[in-house]
Amino acid sequence: MTDKNELQENDFRPSAARLVESLRDTGYSEKAAFADIVDNSIAANATKIAIELQYLMGEFRVVITDNGDGMTESELKNAMRYGSEKRPNPKSLGKFGMGLKTASTAFCRRLVVLSQKEGTAVGRIWDLDTISEKDRWELETPDENDYYDDFEVLEDFSGNSGTMIVWEKIDRLIKPGSDRQMRDQIRTLGKELVDELSAVFFKYLSSGNVEISLKIADEPEILLQGWDPLSTELVTSGGARPQLLKEKKIHVEFNGNSYSFTIRGSLIPSQNELTAEEQEAVRYGLDNQGFYIYREDRLIWNDGWPHRMYKKEGKITRLRVELVFSHELDDVFSIDFRKSRVIIPVEIRRKLQSLIAPWRQALLSVPSKNQSEQSGSTRAHGPADNAIDKQKNRTKNSDIKVDGETVTIRNQNQPKPAVINDIRVYEDKTVRVHEENSLLGDNLWEPSCDIDGNTCVTLGKSHPYFLKMYDVCKNNVEAMKALDMLLWSLANAEHGEYSEANKYTLKGFRQKVSESLRYLSLELPDPEEDSE
Repeated sequence: MTDKNELQENDFRPSAARLVESLRDTGYSEKAAFADIVDNSIAANATKIAIELQYLMGEFRVVITDNGDGMTESELKNAMRYGSEKRPNPKSLGKFGMGLKTASTAFCRRLVVLSQKEGTAVGRIWDLDTISEKDRWELETPDENDYYDDFEVLEDFSGNSGTMIVWEKIDRLIKPGSDRQMRDQIRTLGKELVDELSAVFFKYLSSGNVEISLKIADEPEILLQGWDPLSTELVTSGGARPQLLKEKKIHVEFNGNSYSFTIRGSLIPSQNELTAEEQEAVRYGLDNQGFYIYREDRLIWNDGWPHRMYKKEGKITRLRVELVFSHELDDVFSIDFRKSRVIIPVEIRRKLQSLIAPWRQALLSVPSKNQSEQSGSTRAHGPADNAIDKQKNRTKNSDIKVDGETVTIRNQNQPKPAVINDIRVYEDKTVRVHEENSLLGDNLWEPSCDIDGNTCVTLGKSHPYFLKMYDVCKNNVEAMKALDMLLWSLANAEHGEYSEANKYTLKGFRQKVSESLRYLSLELPDPEEDSE
């Protein structure tokens, strides 16, 4: 009896119920989670990967199937272990032993893995509700009858060997709603995944060694095409090409050994040289300038300029830089298990700045007519800035907090603070109406905020309605102010109605309005050319 008590007193194993819930909050974004599962398929030598966003009879499932090596029962048990054994290949994209579990359970409460190797099928399940109820790491074996159809699909897709990942009890990927709302959310998620995965796995897709498809509910299957941020093969309808900047090798000393990585750059054609379709193809916009960092040919970071290097600027929107390194430099760049964080050491950052400075300066030194126009239009927005600020106490309908790079919002629909991703935050607290060369999806406007949490609106200058309507109003201060206040009110209303449940619906509304105005703008007069 004494020995048993002593064992219990010295048993410091964490509570399975509490730990498994905590591991759901490791910071995965939806797109990073999907990419992590695809990583595992590629690491298992898959040449075909199929992603399905299934929605049937009100049930939403995610199914990812590959024709990789597959797993035996013992290999599957190891793969389901949190902190599974290290892969023998250090280059492997799935190298930390955590991604399958944490990426999946970040968005679902039931992870099902079915696999076959040399014709023998096996399956295992992590069900978070079971773990929480029993407070024990209980790995379940699926009933073959329950997953008979899935095993059939796996065999048909992969032949003799392959693996299927199934997310069930999805509680975070989309929010409950009507049938139409659910389908709209799934459709929006699918479109975002097409853009993200085509960029993340660009080099694999372009090589022809890996094929990735995506099926969104009952829509036709989409075969992903790799997206090259440098646009190396682009030739515009007017004959313009990107200016490719010579590849440079940078040497690094680490742990007594010498390693190297490469960078190369591209100045994509200017906005005036691109048609609307070409702008969409190259994803022209302020947010897409800067670094694209690849580890073993997999894109792991593309969020502009690394910390303390440069800020995003309109004049260098055309500059994109590709950095490629191998697994030997994982510790140098502080790669985490989500493979979405990169920390560039100070000495390397300085080397990069010295190499990139001439490319950047070449753009900054070019006189820009658009820059002077933007300065003038910013002053033109001044009356609206003042009017909006004057009424801010009456129009405030949400509580926005900015903490470093994290922005949260609370309102009547969202009493608990929710993180808003990809929102622009401006340092100038006197401006409520901002302009950018282009917005995601070529929308006319999007909600933004300043560092104090005041709602702002950002206008996309590339939208034809902006070009024509503001040209019509340019000599009428009150008309300009009225238009600004209308668009700001749309942004403010979106912040007032925002919630985790309807964020995709609000985004879809904004896209639909912008699309309608794109066509309606054809009925407006063309902007007047400035006299030379």
